Amino acid sequence: MKITVAIPIYNAERHLNVTLDSLVNQTMDSSEFEVICVNDVSTDNSTKVVESYMESHNNIKLINRTENSGGPMLPRNDAINAAKGEYILFLDNDDFIGEETLERFYKSAIENNSDVIFGKYVGVNGRNVPQSMFKYGNLPRAEILEHNLVFSLAPHKMFKVNFIRKYDIRFHKEAVVGEDQLFVMQSFVNAKVITVLSDYEYYYVVKRGDENLSLKYFPAKNFYYSFNNIMKSIEESELSPLYKTELSAAFLNRFLHASRLRSYLLTKRLTTEQKIEWLSETKRFIDNHVNDELINLLPSRFHYLVLIAQENDLHKLLMVHKQMDKVSPNQVTRVENGWICARFKYSRKHLAYNDEYSVNHLNKSDVFVNNIVVGDTHFEICGQFYQSLLINMDVKHELILVHRSSGIEKRIKNNLLKESGQFSFKVDYRDFVIDEKSSGPWDVFIEGIIDEYTKRRRLGQARSNDLKTRHQEGIHEAKGFIDKITQSNKEREAVPKKEIMTEPIHSFGKKYTVKAYFTKNHDNLSFDVKLTK
Repeated sequence: MKITVAIPIYNAERHLNVTLDSLVNQTMDSSEFEVICVNDVSTDNSTKVVESYMESHNNIKLINRTENSGGPMLPRNDAINAAKGEYILFLDNDDFIGEETLERFYKSAIENNSDVIFGKYVGVNGRNVPQSMFKYGNLPRAEILEHNLVFSLAPHKMFKVNFIRKYDIRFHKEAVVGEDQLFVMQSFVNAKVITVLSDYEYYYVVKRGDENLSLKYFPAKNFYYSFNNIMKSIEESELSPLYKTELSAAFLNRFLHASRLRSYLLTKRLTTEQKIEWLSETKRFIDNHVNDELINLLPSRFHYLVLIAQENDLHKLLMVHKQMDKVSPNQVTRVENGWICARFKYSRKHLAYNDEYSVNHLNKSDVFVNNIVVGDTHFEICGQFYQSLLINMDVKHELILVHRSSGIEKRIKNNLLKESGQFSFKVDYRDFVIDEKSSGPWDVFIEGIIDEYTKRRRLGQARSNDLKTRHQEGIHEAKGFIDKITQSNKEREAVPKKEIMTEPIHSFGKKYTVKAYFTKNHDNLSFDVKLTK
């Protein structure tokens, strides 16, 4: 048997036929896969729906539990224990899969000896599904960090049965929240080969109108069961020490971003007593799994939450959170090691503090191009680049040209203007037109730098309506660039366009042309380099 498809079922009468139809219509021969439906004591006609399919499809099986488990965890474990396939695919009772899914999954899994394999998700009825891991194309051997797999921890994947049995990976009944994440992360950590396919719409995740799990309240201890064990699994794994740290930080970032923790602590959803309980459990989680190194790897918007949770001070947490909305440049004390630090003060009888917290996430930037001068040997560009929290700081500016296909960067450090927030650069084309590898588009950025803190913005879209463009000896006023200049009666005729082509640039014995233009989609400045015959 090649594949076992496991479907936990509870009161799915309305949707189950769509799920089962997607299986009976698979291109894989029915003798090569089995479907195990685990009925979790449904009170509707779900079992009758399954039994009707069993009459004409002998690869569909039904397991009836005698006691409701309260979730899909134990039914999935029942399917793992009963599975006869080499691989097991978990399918929810209201989702469905593409007709070629099983055949494509198994073929790729065998070719790559995959422990875990999954394919492109499609959201139905407005359901949001992760997509960032599919932008790389098919990945025979995907990496958890490099390919964003930490953002795809739903169980709708196919696992090698011997692999999950070997490592005793199961769904935990105690994990009332995040049980899927725990199972999948334990699999990712132990898997030698994870395969990701993006060449077909494999799994359709359906949004139903009665999904209210996010509104259900769980005690903090139950909530943290999965997440404590995920961090523990990473810490106790055989991964390299540096990778463990980076993976722990990536998961912690996901947890703080996507979980209900912040909404529970920082909004009015819970009572004060409940918040105290949650903060206490959060402190325990942080004390056990989060050190200073991990905190520094997190985005700054989470720093104050983690640091104050370590103090287990709810009133301080709520007050600092409130003050975050009003941070001004006057509160910024220093920029050090990439962090903008601001002073937070409060003094009352029962609550007083005078602390620094990082506020990178609150620093807004504004960029504007005052002038662009394009010549045959060089171009000049000047403008303004302000950062909302750093107006009192000595920020240095660099112009950066990025080769679009290779990512190679040429940094121009000689800013001709010393005034705060202003820049002017003069760039010889031969600074970045060097050889044939230089061919192709180069995009233009401005970067503000102060003590390892950097802020980068693309240049060109926000610009003056009246830019000067230079061609040979003449300067012409135009709202756009010039792509054609003719000689007539010793006068130059300027044709306003969105681009200008320079005279040939000589570099190491070869000739290149450089076309300056504004990109179609975003109207930003770029230079296109081409080798001439």
